[in-house]
Amino acid sequence: MSKLMFVSPEWIDEARRALEDLVAEHGEDGTGFSMCEQFTDAPSEIADEMGRATWHFIIDGTKVTVDAGKIARADQFIRADYQQTLPLARMVYTEEMIAEAREREEAGDAPVIPGYLSELHNRLAVRTA
Repeated sequence: MSKLMFVSPEWIDEARRALEDLVAEHGEDGTGFSMCEQFTDAPSEIADEMGRATWHFIIDGTKVTVDAGKIARADQFIRADYQQTLPLARMVYTEEMIAEAREREEAGDAPVIPGYLSELHNRLAVRTA
C-alpha cells in the first residue's frame, strides 16, 4: 500500500473511501457532523494561491460528502501549520489516546465528534507520507 501526500487529491480520495465505509456502518439518521481542516505553509503541489491546503467532510446521517476546499460553516474548524501537523497526521491513535479524548469531550473541553472518526484518522495515518 503506497503512501499518499497529506491533503493531496489522492489522500482526500482515500479519506472519502474510508469515510463512506465508516458512515455506512456507523452513521445514524438524524445525526450529523462536519469538519474543515486548513493547513498553512502547505507544499506548493497541493497549496492554493495563499499557500494553504484545505479539505472538509460533511456527515448527514448515513451519507457523507468529502472534498477539497473550505466550507462556510463546520462543527469543527481546524487551522494549523502543515509541517507541524504532519507528525500528528501520521500518528496512529492508541486506545488510551482515544479514551483521553472522550474524557475531554465529556468534560466539555473538546467538541463531541462521532467515535468512529478515530478509525478514520488511523486508516489515513498509515497511508500518510
